[in-house]
Amino acid sequence: MNPTTIDLKFGVSQMQTSKSMNKNPMLSKLIYKIFGYTNIGNWARSLVVIKLFKQLPLQNFKKIMDLGAGLGEFSFMLSSALPDTQITALEIWPDRVEILKKALEAGNYKNITVYPDKIETIKEQDIFDFIFAIDVFEHIYENEMPFKACWEKIKPGGYLMVKIPNIKQITVLPESFFKEHQKWLEDEHVGQIYDLDGLASRFEKEGFTVVHRSYSDGWFSRLGWEIGYLTKKRGRIMQLIFLPLCKLFVRIDRLFEKNKNKGNAIQVIGIKKA
Repeated sequence: MNPTTIDLKFGVSQMQTSKSMNKNPMLSKLIYKIFGYTNIGNWARSLVVIKLFKQLPLQNFKKIMDLGAGLGEFSFMLSSALPDTQITALEIWPDRVEILKKALEAGNYKNITVYPDKIETIKEQDIFDFIFAIDVFEHIYENEMPFKACWEKIKPGGYLMVKIPNIKQITVLPESFFKEHQKWLEDEHVGQIYDLDGLASRFEKEGFTVVHRSYSDGWFSRLGWEIGYLTKKRGRIMQLIFLPLCKLFVRIDRLFEKNKNKGNAIQVIGIKKA
């Protein structure tokens, strides 16, 4: 893989996609100017994803799919960095589709198409140079994960990137502090079943050649998230006060990523050989 030097800026669409920021745009702009992106989990995730993106020849891709786009922040980031690339933001939840469409209009993004259905319903074959799914597959049962559909929709020589939580999780503060979140995970993360070897093996089973595999989100990153989660429950002001500290912990964690042999997140990139 040839690294790209394209400038990737995450979070510029937060003003359009955040419901809380939309309630008071003037105050939100001030907060964003002082603190930057305010969701610590999404911000930490973006550092990992940008690093992975930069290992790929993004400038050569003509069509990209953001599979499970959510609020579309990675789609918007790539749209700005790659104005000549067509980006499909696939999202099946109607409320998020509406947010995506409104953000598209507000940001005047010309090269993004919102696709509000499953990837299997796309009729064309071999149309994307790159498909990525960021923290999506853990919400899908193993036998329903769309690896086969991704293979069919990716051009020969194209790439698939999947980032998901590791089945083995590191915690720092007492787990009793996060009972509500743990209940949510039990209901939502039906596909959180792989360690790094398992995810890489699934790629190979589906016909991809693995070109990258790694861990991310270790002890420091987890601590940053935990503090962010707990302070958010105390209110917006408390969350903002501790946000710089949380970001510092995430930055420290990134310093030790090069030779990381465990972590709360795993990511694999595979190529469909021509």
